[in-house]
Amino acid sequence: MTSFIEQIEKEPVICFGAIATMLIDRGFDLSGCLGKWFLDNPDDLRWLTKQYMDAGCKIMGAGGSQGGPWKLEKWGLESKIIEINTGVTKIVKQSIPSGCYVTGTILPSGKLLKPMGDLDPEELYNGYKEEVTGYAEGGVDAMWVMTMMDIEEAVIAVKASKESGLPVIASMAFGMMPKGTYTMMGVDPKTAAKRLAAAGADIIGHNCGGATPEAVTSILRQMREVTDKPLVAKPNAGKPEVVNGKTLYNLPPQDFAMHAANWVDAGAKIIGGCCGSTPEHAAKIKVAVSSKLS
Repeated sequence: MTSFIEQIEKEPVICFGAIATMLIDRGFDLSGCLGKWFLDNPDDLRWLTKQYMDAGCKIMGAGGSQGGPWKLEKWGLESKIIEINTGVTKIVKQSIPSGCYVTGTILPSGKLLKPMGDLDPEELYNGYKEEVTGYAEGGVDAMWVMTMMDIEEAVIAVKASKESGLPVIASMAFGMMPKGTYTMMGVDPKTAAKRLAAAGADIIGHNCGGATPEAVTSILRQMREVTDKPLVAKPNAGKPEVVNGKTLYNLPPQDFAMHAANWVDAGAKIIGGCCGSTPEHAAKIKVAVSSKLS
């Protein structure tokens, strides 16, 4: 099979969209541990994986430990990181067609590093290293450090991920601020791109956050000014709105996919949606990207 990096360099590929919100109707409680729920309900993970693969995605995420021991400790599962990540990865690997890939999803710890908080950088590194070990043992094709806001935490996660010897994707969550596009911790796209590339990330970009699809094009263009790494575009499907007690996102698949060609022009080689996106969004992106390349 073509290696992950070779595939990305050859042509843009479509990646998975939202995961947890797709499972609410199948019994998942958003306050629960996603990775443990997957192990208890493997058929639902197989179902979800098939939805995205049938929509034209070539990359599926293994949603395991959700940000290391600090996230798992509230369920008393902090000692189960490797077991959860290995198990979830194996289920996804067995569910994807030939020629498709699985990434280990590595999320923010939810803690602040010293001196702003009480988390020691070495402790953070070791926690991420444990996550990476589990995903690697399960057989992922790449690590995806995603939804990061603090560049120092992101750099540590990338360095821990590189220990696996696998390709590393690193994406920050940018939002619309009065003075421009930044993460909640004040990181701008150019700074993020330079720091993540220096840390060893193979693919860099944006996911989640409050950036509009138009803003994502600008984010990628800013990153392209300081790096020649392949880029990733994975924004939310519009803004969240609470309707009848349910959080919905206001950008339909066709409207969302209209921006995909611009992301490709700006350097994106991995394209998809984040919160609020569905397999329908992925399918429309696939059509838009295919039309762009034909």
